[in-house]
Formats: sequence, structure tokens, C-alpha cells
Amino acid sequence: MQPVTAPGTAPGRAAMPRGRWIWRLSGVAVVLAGTALIGIAAVRAGTFGNGGFPQSAVPGQAALPTRTVTVPGTVTSLNVTSYGAPIQVSRGSVSLVTVTETISFGRPGGPPAVRARVDRGDLTLDAPPCQDTGCSVGFAVTVPASFPEVTVSASSEGGGVSVSGVAAANIDSGGGDVDASAIAGGLTVISENGGITVVGAGSASLDSGGGSVAVSGVHGPLTITSENGEIDAHAIGSAVLDSGGGPVSASAVLGTLTVTSENGSINVDGAQGANLNSGGGDVVARSIDGPLGATTDNGSLQVDGLTGPLTADTGGGPLTASGVTSVTARVSTDNGSAWIGFAKAPQSVQVTTGGGDAVLVLPGGPYAVSAESAGGPELVSVPVSPTSASIIAVSTGGGELQVKPPAAGS
Repeated sequence: MQPVTAPGTAPGRAAMPRGRWIWRLSGVAVVLAGTALIGIAAVRAGTFGNGGFPQSAVPGQAALPTRTVTVPGTVTSLNVTSYGAPIQVSRGSVSLVTVTETISFGRPGGPPAVRARVDRGDLTLDAPPCQDTGCSVGFAVTVPASFPEVTVSASSEGGGVSVSGVAAANIDSGGGDVDASAIAGGLTVISENGGITVVGAGSASLDSGGGSVAVSGVHGPLTITSENGEIDAHAIGSAVLDSGGGPVSASAVLGTLTVTSENGSINVDGAQGANLNSGGGDVVARSIDGPLGATTDNGSLQVDGLTGPLTADTGGGPLTASGVTSVTARVSTDNGSAWIGFAKAPQSVQVTTGGGDAVLVLPGGPYAVSAESAGGPELVSVPVSPTSASIIAVSTGGGELQVKPPAAGS
């Protein structure tokens, strides 16, 4: 680790500690009214190491103390704390890491000192006085495209956070919204009711604490927890989603999907297998190329296109399934109706409605059919053979029961 000092330091003046420099604002004109601050700040911009920062106006940024500096050397990681102000990290056409600081404060002592520390490529940005005095420092960091392995750790305590084009990121917004894009590796976000938007990441673990979550292009493992917030996921790999009551939509899932919604609706369009528990909300599952397990607790279940085994318990809600090529199916509706249309002859089907109507549409045959309607209307019109290896068992407990071929059930 090399000491970082500004050339032109006066003889006899102590150098900065090894691996650390302190950026300070000067020339700030402020007017105090009570404890509130109304400030007009001089804007400073320059490159660290020139023996000072020449004054330079930055349009639209004169309302708060603001300064732009560049960081010498290669930076491999960023640790940024803003104490309530926004944080932005992005790629840009710069040769060195460039940082713009925007300071908000309301204390008689003037603006807080902004601290920057470089230790073996790790750049830390914060303002320690803001931990206790209520000030904040926003950071806009631009990373050169030639620094491909930069990782980011950002804590904003309520400010919005935007991070893009880095190797990995760990973000805690403390209530602010989070936007993350083009994250090559792992992404971790805690937003505490702030919304989360992610476009592109190697993998992600997201906890919005109640805020909405929108995700696309995460092809590695994905975990989302939202506690009543809405979840919308598209073009993702294997994922575990828990909305805590909010609605969940997922499409173009390239792996398996597990969803818990606790009374929120679930809508899935395309997955390599799914395990869905709505806790009472309605469920729609389309184009599931693999097994489907669904529990709705009185919510309705609609299935359109399923290749793998079907296991479903609606707890009283109705079930409708079409385009099913599953070899096996196990369905219980607890008085809800069940209508299942098979596009390919299954080997084993068991349906229990507990009193609701049951209709099975089966191509081919023959089938070994066991039908029990407990006195309700009953019709079995598919080819039947007690020695068939394809076994169909249907029980309605008094509801209408039909087992018929496609021509009769289309």
C-alpha cells in the first residue's frame, strides 16, 4: 500500500497517513436560519495530486456543496456509505475512477469532511461525522471500462442506489429504491420497503422488505423476498420467490421455480418445473416443461400445457387443466370442481374432489378405471380394461363424474 499525498505539500507539513487521503470542501458560503441551512456552495472539480483543485462551475449543481475528483491508480472495489443521500456507480468513458460528492448538512460547523481511503485497490467513501449529526453525502462514481473486476458495497440509509456494469454488488438502501443492471456476478440487495429493479446479474439475493421487485436477465440462482410487495420476474434461471402476500408473475424461467405468495396471486408462463403455494390466491401455470406442484388453499388453479407430473391440492378452489401430457397426476380439490384434459394418454391418474364435479378427458386407452361418485351422476365412456397398466381413479363424493375421450369432451 502506497501513501497518497498531494504534490506540492509545504516543507515541514505532515503527510497524510499511509493509504488514506481526506477530501475537504472550501469556499462554501452558507446562510443559517435557526438550525436550518440554506447554502450556496462553490463547486470544485479537478484531479487529485495537482496541488489543489481549480475552481470550475458545474451547471445545475450549485444548490449544494459539490465537488468532482479523480482517484489515482487502479481501483478493484468500492465501499460507499452516504447516510441518506443517493449513491450511483456506473461505467463511463474515463481513464480513472471519478467521484462527484454532493453534501447536505444543517449544522453550524459547516460541511462535514468527506473521507476517502484507498487500501490495496479498495476505495472507501464516507463522511464519519454524518453518523451522528444528520448530514449526508451523495456519491456519483464513474468507473473506467478498463477496470473489469470492480466490486461494490453500498449503504445509503434511505437514499436511492443505482449500480451498473460491475463485477458484483452488495447493496443496503435502508428504504431507498435500488436499481442494478449488468452485474456480471453475484448481487445482494436489502431495501427495507424500497423498490428493487434488476436488469442482468449472474445471480441475485433480493429482500425488499415490502417494496416491489422487478427482475430480468438473472440466469444464475435467484432468491426474492418481498413481504407483501409485488414480484415480477422475467428471463431468469432457477428461482425461489416469496412475496409475503403480494402478487407474483414469472415468465421465461430457464430453470425450476418455487413460489410462496400467502394469499397473493401467482402467474407463471414458462418454466422447467414449478412448486407453487398461493396460500389462498389464484394460480395460473402455463407452459410448464417439467413437474408441477400446486397448493392454493381455496384459490383457483388453471394449468395450460404441462409435461411433467402434476400434484395439486386446491383446498376447495376449482381446477382447470388443459394440454396436459403428464404421465402421472394426483389431484385433490376438497369440494372444488376439477376438469383435466390430457393431450397424451397418462399411466396413473388419481382425482378426489370431495363433492365437486370431476371431468377427465383421456385420449387412447384402454384404461383400468375406478370411479366413485357416491350417488352423483356418473359417466365413463373411455375404453376400459381391468388389466390395463394405465390406472385411473376418480372420486367425487356426490359430484358429477365423467371420464371420456377427447371427441366427447372437446
